[in-house]
Amino acid sequence: MKKNSKIYNSFRNGSTLSLSRFIFLCLYEKDHGYYQKNRIGTDFITAPEISQLFGECVSIFIASINERIGNIRDFCELGPGNGTLLKDLSKNLNILIKGDLNFFLFEKSSSLIKNIKKNINNIKISYLKRLTFPPKPIFFIANEFFDALPINQFEKTSNGWLERRICLIEGKLKLTLKKNPFFKFLERQSKKGDIDEISPYTKLYLKRIFSHLNEFGGGLLIFDYGPLKKKKIDTIQSIYKKKKNIFLNNPYESDITYHVDFEKIKRQAIQSGLFFYGPITQKKFLFFNGVNERFIKLTKSLKNKKKFEILNSQFNRLTDAEGMGDLIKCIFITKKELELNFF
Repeated sequence: MKKNSKIYNSFRNGSTLSLSRFIFLCLYEKDHGYYQKNRIGTDFITAPEISQLFGECVSIFIASINERIGNIRDFCELGPGNGTLLKDLSKNLNILIKGDLNFFLFEKSSSLIKNIKKNINNIKISYLKRLTFPPKPIFFIANEFFDALPINQFEKTSNGWLERRICLIEGKLKLTLKKNPFFKFLERQSKKGDIDEISPYTKLYLKRIFSHLNEFGGGLLIFDYGPLKKKKIDTIQSIYKKKKNIFLNNPYESDITYHVDFEKIKRQAIQSGLFFYGPITQKKFLFFNGVNERFIKLTKSLKNKKKFEILNSQFNRLTDAEGMGDLIKCIFITKKELELNFF
């Protein structure tokens, strides 16, 4: 661990660090943070990076409901990575939807923003440093965004709910349990050993987006890792050099994510007066939005066997029930009640 880093300096005088603060610094600290370096496609890869098929299916879904939710011309992607999905959306939506379209990106990594500007120079993009939006309907897209937001963990013990925090003992990072009087809204039906994961960033970001949807209209489409019903267990995952890693090891050099709790998002959406659709698997979303038909059409135009094998591999990675196809779930939130047969 770097001795000039904020993480190292946080443990002076025997202090402890919350998980959310630790994860935030690991991923986003200026100069050191994992996402401050261009890591997309190295330790992990997202659906848009695998194949254009993903972006095409998302575009078809947006175009199919666009008029019903406000005839939207403004699109905002949260955590766009290298900008691949935005590039695909711009290409497809400019064909499927008539009129001038505007694109916004919310990205904290200066390295990734620099990379997007370098690779995408034919699309007019507005970069958002904060979640403040123009007063008009916006369609928000978040692909593997919420699973990388910092979380806190609380463990049910014989002494009640205690917060999991991080301490430094003999130069090694370890977990410890502490009382936290500020968190009193934890799950009541629980047993010893249960772990509740709370993402303050997720709740804050959704509050701002939901407020905008309520006032101006639009929609929020989310793809992310997590089960249909989340269990009360530790779901933090870490990848270091493409291998599973204990998240306390290799700070700043490993990716840290957790399983999104779709039921909590649903409760917040409904409490905000919005309609919630899903969750469904990524595989189901893609098949209902033409991924199979598009795959067949593309394969017919390929005369090169190697290109066919590449496309076939991409198709399988997106839809495989043992991989992304079932592990990633999709939800859609909007102000208007819609008939969406596949949700």
